[in-house]
Amino acid sequence: MTHLRQALTLLALALGGCGTPMQRVDPDQDDALGGTGIDSADLRATADKMARSILAMDRVFARGTPYVVVQSPENRTRFQIDDSIFVQKIITYLTQNAAGRVQFIDREHWEIIQKERQLKRSGAVSVPVDASGQPNLAAAPLGTDYFLTGVLQAISKSTGRAASDYVQATFRLVDAETGAIVWQDDFDWKKVGASGVIYR
Repeated sequence: MTHLRQALTLLALALGGCGTPMQRVDPDQDDALGGTGIDSADLRATADKMARSILAMDRVFARGTPYVVVQSPENRTRFQIDDSIFVQKIITYLTQNAAGRVQFIDREHWEIIQKERQLKRSGAVSVPVDASGQPNLAAAPLGTDYFLTGVLQAISKSTGRAASDYVQATFRLVDAETGAIVWQDDFDWKKVGASGVIYR
């Protein structure tokens, strides 16, 4: 009987070590882990609304195709998240749906771009040519028309066992010459659930 108990104990430990089986879930739906923080559905809904709102604002396109520098939103919530994921998703949605009406400038890799320009002009690397076959080194680094900025804010409550979080994601386009806000929109949500879920 002792050996049988030992065998059953080992089997139980082995099965317990397997953990929860992996399954694919819809990123637009809440998952079974719960929690009241920022989830994939919140991210995707926010980015989708911001992209649609920008494209519907005629003032943004009054001077032709706008060049935009997108900055990571400031995260003022209690959740530790990679806020740059909002930037990437908004750019993706705008790129997919704008049909070239918006152009983005990459300032994240500015040092690499500058170094490559110097290598071309020094003759250390090959240089692209224009339609006539002549070296094309006349282009200057692009300046921006607008900065797309954002902020994530929250009102949070907790009793120790339960938590409530109201989160608002606000984005705006700022004129790079005048500082005027030419567009602003937000997306918000509120969740109530158990405390203790860790966000990474």
